[in-house]
Amino acid sequence: MLAGRAWTYRLHPFTHTELGGRFSLQKALAYGTLPPVYFEEDREAAVRTLKSYAETYLKEEIEAESLLRNISAFYRFLPLAAGENGNIINFSALSRETGTSYKTVQEYFKILEDTLVGFLLYPDCSSERKRLAKHPKFYFFDTGVARALAGKLSSPADPGTPEYGRLFEHFVGLELLRFKDYFEKDFKLSFFRTDQGAEVDFIIERPDGKTFAIEVKSSGDPGPGSLRGLRLFAETKPDAVLYCACTAPRARSIGAVRLLPWQDLFENIFR
Repeated sequence: MLAGRAWTYRLHPFTHTELGGRFSLQKALAYGTLPPVYFEEDREAAVRTLKSYAETYLKEEIEAESLLRNISAFYRFLPLAAGENGNIINFSALSRETGTSYKTVQEYFKILEDTLVGFLLYPDCSSERKRLAKHPKFYFFDTGVARALAGKLSSPADPGTPEYGRLFEHFVGLELLRFKDYFEKDFKLSFFRTDQGAEVDFIIERPDGKTFAIEVKSSGDPGPGSLRGLRLFAETKPDAVLYCACTAPRARSIGAVRLLPWQDLFENIFR
C-alpha cells in the first residue's frame, strides 16, 4: 500500500566522519560505534550495555520480528555466528554445532540480514575459473555487538594481534556499507578468493563500470607478499583499481597497488 509513497533510509552506528575529532580507532574496534556505547566514559558500563544489548534486546527483538520454531537453537547459533564473523560461512559445521539442519542455518542468517543485524557478502563471480568460494561471508552491523555475542569483550584487541586485524577488516567493511547507504550509491559489494586461497577482502563495482579491489591490512607497512590476492584479481580484471587500506600515515605505491591510509579510502571511492 505504501509503494511509491514511502522512502527507505538506513541508520547505522556512527561512521568515523560523523565522530570527527572524537573518533578513536581502538575504541571503535573494541566496542563499536553505537551511540550509547561509544559515548560512555566508563568502560565497565560500556561493556554492560553491549552485553545487555546482545543478550536481551537483540534476541528478544529478533524473536518478536521472526517466526522461529526453535528459539533455543537460534540462541546457540548466535555466538557461533559471531565467532565466525567475517569468515566464509561453513553451513554444515554450524548445523552440526547447533543441532539443526543445513537449511535452518541458512534461514538463521537470512533472519539476521532481514532484521538488519548484519549483512551477507557474496563472492565475486567475474571469473569462475579462479573462484573457490561458493558460500558468502557474514558481517554483524557493529564490531562491539559481534564481540559481545562472541563473548570476547573481556579479551584485548591490541594492535599487532590477529584479533585486531580481523576487527580492522570488519570495521572498514562496515564503513564501506555505511557510506554506500548514506550516499545512496548503487555499488555492488563482494569479495574475491582464488583456488590457491589468495583473497581480496572487498570488491566494489560501480555502475559506471569502474571496479575497486580493496585489501585491508591493519599493519602500517604491508609488504608485497600480503598483496598477492590483489595481483591475482588484476589478472581477471586488468582495469581494476587496486587499493590496500592500512594504518600507514601516508599513501605510497607497490607496483600497481596503491597503499592508502584507511581514512583516505572512502574519498577515493565515493567522490
